[in-house]
Amino acid sequence: EQLALALALRGDLDRLSGAVRELRSVRAQAMARAEALRGVTAAAPLVAAAEALARRCDSIEERLHNPEAEVTYDILARPGGAKLYSRLAPLFGWVHDGDGAPTQGMKEVHAELRRELDALLAEWAAVLEGDVAALNAKARQLAPDLVVVPPRKE
Repeated sequence: EQLALALALRGDLDRLSGAVRELRSVRAQAMARAEALRGVTAAAPLVAAAEALARRCDSIEERLHNPEAEVTYDILARPGGAKLYSRLAPLFGWVHDGDGAPTQGMKEVHAELRRELDALLAEWAAVLEGDVAALNAKARQLAPDLVVVPPRKE
């Protein structure tokens, strides 16, 4: 039981970390494209959509973990407290390092945290299928140049 729960928790932490990597990559790409196209009048709808996508990425990431934390104690010092990662990781440690079967409380907390993770990952999947797909469609429709020279400031 201990091994099974520890492996399940490790899998949840892996899924969460993978989603954070994806979120950050999508956000960085959207913002880089928006920054390159800022000031190009015809691309204004694309810039707005990219910025909206970045805000959605930030919203989901902030619920998965505390991106503002620089050191461990920031997790509790920052407003909002411990996010999902900061609740899953200690549970994994307690289960992994324990001397016996997990308690009923550990199992119940894991089930609750997994439901929260599944909901956030479903929200992220919807962003990928909806917002990212819409942004890409808008980009294809506008067909902006790959390299954009920023407007000159005089």
